[in-house]
Amino acid sequence: MHQSQYEARQHERDGAIVYELNDARHKAVAEIMPEAGNNAISYSWRDIQVLSPPPNAAAFRDDLGARTLYGTPILFPPNRIKGGTYIFNGNRYQLPINEPPHHHLHGELLQRAWSVTDYGASNEHGAYVTGRIELAAHADIMDYFPHKLTFDVTHRLYEGRLLMEATISNHGKQSAPFAFGLHPYFHLPPEKETSVQLTVPAREEWPVTNEAFVTGLPSRSALAEKLNDGEGISLRDYQELGCSLVTLADGERVSRIYMKESGYRIAYETDRSFPFLVLFKPDWSSAFSLEPYTYVTDAFNLPYDAGLTGSRGIEPGEVVQLRTAMWVELLCNGE
Repeated sequence: MHQSQYEARQHERDGAIVYELNDARHKAVAEIMPEAGNNAISYSWRDIQVLSPPPNAAAFRDDLGARTLYGTPILFPPNRIKGGTYIFNGNRYQLPINEPPHHHLHGELLQRAWSVTDYGASNEHGAYVTGRIELAAHADIMDYFPHKLTFDVTHRLYEGRLLMEATISNHGKQSAPFAFGLHPYFHLPPEKETSVQLTVPAREEWPVTNEAFVTGLPSRSALAEKLNDGEGISLRDYQELGCSLVTLADGERVSRIYMKESGYRIAYETDRSFPFLVLFKPDWSSAFSLEPYTYVTDAFNLPYDAGLTGSRGIEPGEVVQLRTAMWVELLCNGE
């Protein structure tokens, strides 16, 4: 019997429980914290840091405000909802105002402890850990969102790549408003790396405020054009706390961050379940976020067609599946 190149183990870091996934052949390591929103807090490949981890795992676990600042927060619903309220199928929903004084931001799943339903390692499946959260087990959520949704999210390290596989099931008797997103913080090298470029297969750009609220219909903008050309845009020049919202083109949905002087690029692939991508540059760490969303920010409150904005429901008995992948590519001369 051949020994697996993969290993999955539970251990403590800074006094917090972390699931470590290892791929010995590709020298890749990922860490997942189910008790902190099932966040993939770190991922490295051959000593290249891909995700920006929290400085301290226990502090990250204990500080709910930090849950959106590092790793890969899971968002339900993603981004902001004006006044925390919207109407879906004739029913009004009032979500907590967790970004005072006016808005709801990123949902509560990232602030909850998820249960681990499975973890392990094999040459066939890689190293993996699956976290689950059932909304029916949280009375406070059911008070304002009375839908029995179950979220199963697997983080899998396979052939050097970190995969996210999400399955969301509606066990209730009514259609539930559905919007899902991720907020990975991709690590940028120190300032000695003077050129950091981003390419995205963007089709159109939505006009948005600095809070990512949509202010009009999308268009084939100069930014969308530049994201698609060979050079892309400079992340060194991107405004801190600035954001952009684009609709992704059909075909290959791989965005890339190029660190040419260091000789590598980070690749991030999203499946067709994520038609939209938010670009965001934090001011608290050396990172850049590429956030895949199933809808545009606050879509249920927009006066546009659902086919354009991604607003939708998840029907009773329906199962929605979503997938992303991130990896590192070494650059050849001239790339």
